[in-house]
Amino acid sequence: MRIDSTHTQHFFQQMFIVILYITLTIVFIYCLFTVGVLWHWHTYRINKVRKASTQDKERRAEKAFIYPTIDILIAVRNEAQLYHTIESLAQQDYPKDRFRIILVDDFSDEDESLSVLNQIEHEPWPITVKIIRLCNELSASYANLPNKKRALTLGAKASKASFLAFTDGDCIAQPGWLKALAEEINLKYQCKMVLAGIKPINQGGFTRHFAMLEQSALTVISGGSLIAGIPLMANGANLLLSRQVFEEINGFYPWEKKPSGDDIILLRKVHGRYPNDIAFSFHPKAIMKTKFPSDLPTFWNQRRRWASKTFTMPSKQITAIMMLMFFTQVAMALFLVLIGIGLYNQHPTYALTAVIGLAAKTIIDGVVIVNGARHVQYPLRLWDFFLMPIFQVINVFYNLVLGFQSMASNGKGYLWKGRRVIINP
Repeated sequence: MRIDSTHTQHFFQQMFIVILYITLTIVFIYCLFTVGVLWHWHTYRINKVRKASTQDKERRAEKAFIYPTIDILIAVRNEAQLYHTIESLAQQDYPKDRFRIILVDDFSDEDESLSVLNQIEHEPWPITVKIIRLCNELSASYANLPNKKRALTLGAKASKASFLAFTDGDCIAQPGWLKALAEEINLKYQCKMVLAGIKPINQGGFTRHFAMLEQSALTVISGGSLIAGIPLMANGANLLLSRQVFEEINGFYPWEKKPSGDDIILLRKVHGRYPNDIAFSFHPKAIMKTKFPSDLPTFWNQRRRWASKTFTMPSKQITAIMMLMFFTQVAMALFLVLIGIGLYNQHPTYALTAVIGLAAKTIIDGVVIVNGARHVQYPLRLWDFFLMPIFQVINVFYNLVLGFQSMASNGKGYLWKGRRVIINP
């Protein structure tokens, strides 16, 4: 029996229209959400800067800046550049008797890293540097397990300070970092947790630059969503938390065995108990410099680790928004296909509609990236703005491949710090 070609063509045309409008709806929801987050970020930032300036003048007159006691927690494994991290932390513009460093080594087994640890241990630092070795606290069976949460929990138990500052062993702190975080405690006395941004230690190279453009957007999403009352993410390389609250929420329980997501777990648990007592620091000195991936394999492995957090989230809200992000990338890929089909079948109206959807997300993402880069003082060049559509296309396909690979390999894990990290669904 012969199929009527006219009916077939009509059917595919209708399907084309349906797919086009579904993708437009997804992108519209994404753009609406992103604009809302950006609006909260921008308005709060302006008000925060004004308020901080006013209160700073008042404090200078009264000389009443409060320096809470802070223990800086660092969980490390095979960090050859750790000495520079400790050196930057020891040089903080903060009273030396009001902070110290608690370093927890997670079964480091590389000679260079062990040598650096030994050097740090015997260095006459101007502050107290306490080193805890998991090999002395846990049995050898833990050596091949992801122990970051165990390490941070042990460090927190060894602390007697009012606040815990979390960072990583590949970070470099500005001299005013601790004081900038403590600024939030002075601005809001009941503040229980402070988040702040990051930027790369070194600049240059396409991979590192691309990663920073993405991180610029994540910084705005992190701060803006927190201000909007739906905190989505934090960064464990730059985080301040009340030690008492850490004990109240029972640390990472019941996710202490999960290999990733320690920062977001703390954020969500604190927000669940103290939703109005979490701040985002806009102080330029609160920004932490950290090591960004300089090659594609390192970048890909890091992003796989980040993507794994989606499957271990303690919040359905976060998972839902992450899925919105993923399906938005699917919609963007479909836009590219629909543009080609529309032009091929001589339907310029449909192709133009898809171009508008593609352009809308590109422009909004560009505005978010610019705001994030400006906040962390990361320089953008003129050609970055012209290449934004190309970055958008790269971002679409890399996120799709990453998402599908993460779902397909869920339960198989990934390599990190010389370990095979298994993700249980």
